[in-house]
Amino acid sequence: MKNVKVGLATWLKASVCITAFALGSAAHAQSTANASDPAAEESAVPEITVTGTRVVRDGYNSPTPVSVVGADEIARSATPNVADYVNTLPAVSGSSTPRTTTNQVGAGRQGINSMNLRGIGEVRTLTLLDGRRVGGMVNNGVVDVSELPQQLISRVDVVTGGASASYGSDALSGVVNFVLDTKFTGFKGEVSGGITDYGDNENWKVALSAGTDFADGRGHVLLSGEISHEEGIYDPTNRGWATEGWAYINNPAYTATNGQPRVLLRPNVALSTAALGGAVACSATSACSSLRGIAFGPGGAMYNLNFGPIVSDPIMSGGTVAGNSLRNGVDNSILPEQNRRNLFGRVSFDVADDWNVYAEGMVSHLDTDTRYYYGGMANSLTVRADNAYMPASLSSAITALGLTSVPFGTMKGDNGASGAHAEHGYFRGVAGVDGKFEALGTQWTMNAYYEYARATLHNTATNATLLPNFNRAIDAVFAPNGSIVCRSTLTNPGDGCVPYNLFGEGVNSQAAIDYVTGDPYRKDVYKQNVFSINFAGEPFDIWAGPVSVAFGAEHRTESASGYADAITSVSTGNWDTTGGLPTIGDYKVSDVYFETVIPLAKDVAWARSLNLNAAVRAVKYDSGTFATWKVGAEYAPIDGIRIRGIVSRDVREANLADRYAGFFQAQSSFQDPNNNGAATTARSLASGNPNLDPEIGKTYSAGVVLQPRFLPGFNASVDFYKVDVSGAIGSLTIQQIVNLCYAGNQDACGLIIATPGEANQYDVYVQPLNLASESTKGLDIEASYRFNMDDVVPGIGGGVTIRALATHYIKYTIDSGIPGSIPTERAGTVNLPDWRYSFSVNYDNGPFSLTGTARGISGGVINNEYIECTNGCPATTGNNPTYDDITVPGATYFDLAATYRFGESRQYELFFNVRNLTNKDPAIVAAGPTGYGSWTNFPISAGQYDTIGRVFRAGFRFKM
Repeated sequence: MKNVKVGLATWLKASVCITAFALGSAAHAQSTANASDPAAEESAVPEITVTGTRVVRDGYNSPTPVSVVGADEIARSATPNVADYVNTLPAVSGSSTPRTTTNQVGAGRQGINSMNLRGIGEVRTLTLLDGRRVGGMVNNGVVDVSELPQQLISRVDVVTGGASASYGSDALSGVVNFVLDTKFTGFKGEVSGGITDYGDNENWKVALSAGTDFADGRGHVLLSGEISHEEGIYDPTNRGWATEGWAYINNPAYTATNGQPRVLLRPNVALSTAALGGAVACSATSACSSLRGIAFGPGGAMYNLNFGPIVSDPIMSGGTVAGNSLRNGVDNSILPEQNRRNLFGRVSFDVADDWNVYAEGMVSHLDTDTRYYYGGMANSLTVRADNAYMPASLSSAITALGLTSVPFGTMKGDNGASGAHAEHGYFRGVAGVDGKFEALGTQWTMNAYYEYARATLHNTATNATLLPNFNRAIDAVFAPNGSIVCRSTLTNPGDGCVPYNLFGEGVNSQAAIDYVTGDPYRKDVYKQNVFSINFAGEPFDIWAGPVSVAFGAEHRTESASGYADAITSVSTGNWDTTGGLPTIGDYKVSDVYFETVIPLAKDVAWARSLNLNAAVRAVKYDSGTFATWKVGAEYAPIDGIRIRGIVSRDVREANLADRYAGFFQAQSSFQDPNNNGAATTARSLASGNPNLDPEIGKTYSAGVVLQPRFLPGFNASVDFYKVDVSGAIGSLTIQQIVNLCYAGNQDACGLIIATPGEANQYDVYVQPLNLASESTKGLDIEASYRFNMDDVVPGIGGGVTIRALATHYIKYTIDSGIPGSIPTERAGTVNLPDWRYSFSVNYDNGPFSLTGTARGISGGVINNEYIECTNGCPATTGNNPTYDDITVPGATYFDLAATYRFGESRQYELFFNVRNLTNKDPAIVAAGPTGYGSWTNFPISAGQYDTIGRVFRAGFRFKM
């Protein structure tokens, strides 16, 4: 039997080696750097502990699933920041990244890197630093992990589910804990840089860290700093996929009975009612239809738009796509420019043998710049025939038709692209004490800390259009003396209006452009105060071993204040895009908790071990007091097999943004059911809702861990999870609000208001609500294997580490509970694929290390409620529209990393990394078919697909 076991182990190792070299390299280990002798190394490395519970346990022995990412694994990825690597973990889906937040101007979240566990929501993921809270860096309380001291991170613990009872509010979906090497001694640094295959997004980073003891080893001081820069990508037109102009467009031939789909997926989609230099926007059936498509180019030259084979105002597929392309590529960021500066310091001192006091501070600054938005007035303007800038031929043609004006659309080409500039400042200070003491005849640990965090945001919408000025300026007429003035100036000579020429490109003076544009801004300050104390010990033994307990208390306050520019403060509707109104409000949270691990069996006939883990927490919010709890168990019937499971009740209070966010706007659109589904432009006006209740979560998890004795170095786990959230805090989409109004919901109708002074334009007010429920379930799968190459091919040397992770999102249903709405299913869509996976292999032999990774997602659909058909289609409805193509393919990306260490003790290291080795293009995730602002050449799911392309990165590290 022994020979059979050895043969199986050897066969598995050989199979893995063949697979690894077939991939062309290897992949990430769970921990440690030099695996030349894994067996010896395992015995030398201390046991890794993780924070799946306040009672410190080994990760594989925790009833709560935990994934551990080691420092060397992060280093091998050679990404500009740790968030880029952690976000590739399959259990992390839909996180905010600089790629996904380029146009989140009003919210002020550009450039933020935050964690979203299981796609349940970044606000439901609690981010910790050494087990302690970190104040939020934006108004929804999320942590930008790029601003943490990257070089000191020794590992990352990802705890999925069932964590509120142990860690408190915000941990409804789990915890991401960044663990620092607070005892680092010596001096280390990194200089690195990178560039894409297209020669853009040049980036560099310099990081230095130093640590030393003092006072005969009783004290320790630590300092770490980092500065980095990324150029961003403003013009992606050298990427072929970004120039094809794919979008959804309403099918003009559709009727409810002809069996055709309502919506078509087509390339080369552009505006049919506007251009950079303006265009007459008459419909094909209007009194001015003969003037339809007259457009204006450089210098005001008149030309006619060439209409494509499919026209559904205000867009078309085919025809002219030069001056009327929705995304002309130039000044259209898929990655913002970013400048980061981080500084972290820590000093600790042993005031007694078992008592240590410490103080640490962190200061960071991030500024980002992005451009994302051209135009915005596709068919909403009216120009009169007596406009002084209108060519005489057009004016005469309008008059000849017996009209005094015509509808007009423009992309305001002379104004240039709008964008955003955000500056995030951050300070976090912590003072605390860790100690050990004797009580009840056993040893106990205590830790207590106070944290103060202050984040500032200066958010500016650059080159926005000031609508009152713009509307006055475009109504230009001849004054009695023959000069061109605003019509308003004739009756109010002192109004300061500067006339603006709508007819052409390069036709306006800088004074005219300055009069109609500006940089609205807002400034916010967010503060967090935390007092926390925790105790842990083993007060007594029972038949199966010591009983472990932990208990403690925490008090936290959150506040926000700020102001906006004078014009925005009067009305956000004065601008076509703004930095938003400030978040102003505060709340507090107080809680106490108790947790225990009770061994029920140890080394008996029916069990190697059986442990019970339970926790309870009482949480007092401003809205009331709530209880959270957790009950879990881990059972090992024999060596190498461990069964685990938990049930928990979790609570999350509405955050500052949920409750108190000021209005911020974004260009959007909807299909108007009152007008046969025609595309209608809109401005989304989002704000907080002070009347929200906390949301309640229920988590169920059960799984098995395999660590077979006949295969040393192999670990695997499979866990099923189910999370139900009642009273879930979320917002309806604009289309959902419109559909509810059409169905007769008067509350929804009250949120839709025609924009004053603009045709075919609506303002839709959006607030978070306590929806009926969210429910999700899935599987987390993880396996790792480490072995010596000598065991397979004698004499080769070195070690191999394999790691595979996958998350299967089986279901994710959201039910608003509002009459007239239907439950929606997220799992299997482009924003939450059925599968996310990663497979990696690392080969390490002394100075050389080679790592290869395959990571990817499964295919899906744009929306599960859409019906895909090309003929014989049912009649489309608001909830279930028909599309000719909603399928989106999956994607697999390959990464390769190489490291060479040299020096007397290999203290120097050169590294090279290639991400997206095959330069795989992203899937074309088209938007539309609604109005301007929803169409794009670029994938709307940058969080799932790689929109950057092949990226090279190289650098030098040292450690002394």
